[in-house]
Amino acid sequence: MNIRARIKNSKYEMDLTELKSVLLEQVARCGYTEKEDIGKLVEMELRNHENLSLSSFDLQKLITFLVSSVNAFEIITDVFDNEEDVDTIFVNSLTNIVAESKNGIRDLNLTIADGDKFVEEILKNCTYTKEENGKIIDAVSPTGVRFHIMLEPLAQSAPVMVIKKFKPQIANFQSLIDNDFIIDKMADFLSLAISAHRNIVIKGLPNSGKTTLLNALVSKLRGDQRVVLMSNFDEIKCPNSNMVRCRLNNITTAELMRLLPHRVVLDGCSNLDFVRELIKFDMTGVIVTTDNMAEDVRDIPDAVTVVLKKLSDGTRKIISVAEEQEELFRFDADYVEDGKVIGRFETLRDIPLYDANNDDYELEELASLSEHLAEK
Repeated sequence: MNIRARIKNSKYEMDLTELKSVLLEQVARCGYTEKEDIGKLVEMELRNHENLSLSSFDLQKLITFLVSSVNAFEIITDVFDNEEDVDTIFVNSLTNIVAESKNGIRDLNLTIADGDKFVEEILKNCTYTKEENGKIIDAVSPTGVRFHIMLEPLAQSAPVMVIKKFKPQIANFQSLIDNDFIIDKMADFLSLAISAHRNIVIKGLPNSGKTTLLNALVSKLRGDQRVVLMSNFDEIKCPNSNMVRCRLNNITTAELMRLLPHRVVLDGCSNLDFVRELIKFDMTGVIVTTDNMAEDVRDIPDAVTVVLKKLSDGTRKIISVAEEQEELFRFDADYVEDGKVIGRFETLRDIPLYDANNDDYELEELASLSEHLAEK
């Protein structure tokens, strides 16, 4: 291509970019969503750009782009339904939207026409909570798509979002073992800790597998125990028929205890003060997840701490299990081969065998697990 052709092509691209910007504002202002209405709007605006002669291909491409921009909510949620390998979608700005999968990051080539209307569409279709004077929103759709939204002034280019599809297919220890998330000896110990009413604290950054592990732990609760499950999302599958769900931060410990629970499960606790208050009421066997990695658990009695991590290859693992601050298990990553993290689980000391000294324990299961662990 000669210099004159390159200049002409560059001018064409600049004019087309300007036209797109003008049309995005108009489409957002008019609230059009249908292709026919947007097509008419494009035809009218082209009269103000007489020097820009669009080919029929570019014209249809432009209209498709604009239709997508005002139907971004449906397009983004459809990505999870149609592309099973997509794990998370990041909205970094209205024009920078990428999807993450096991194969890495890819651009969705999508623009959101109006950020405010996009957020309104999410809230209209989801249950949600707000923090920081409404500048942070956590929402979940009926299909299990979770939205974490940050607005101005916290985000410079608002809205900023992390959109995640919860996949509940792994909900038992055997599945976790098969996926190299955990080893069998670790699973037996955690089952033992549940039967012995130890308080279990699961730590991990967002998207590290906390809810997946929590589902496996909850599946081990005795069926005759009354469970109070506190979470802002309906992602915990509790098999107990005598179970009640509450929203986090909407109930005090005193109000919770009046529900007469045998076990309390807290998913997404920002700090563990609530757990400390429950312990003052003589509640035992609390199971809690938190993304506050700095939270100190030394003052929580009978605590088993489980730390999770999403590794560089996208896999999630338990990297540490400690009992009363003494580490029992650890995952050591040795090296990376062909993009996959290679490592091993290690048992660091003898596994404690809890005494069956409380009528609430599953005595037979406790004895069986203790014997099984002692043999390993």
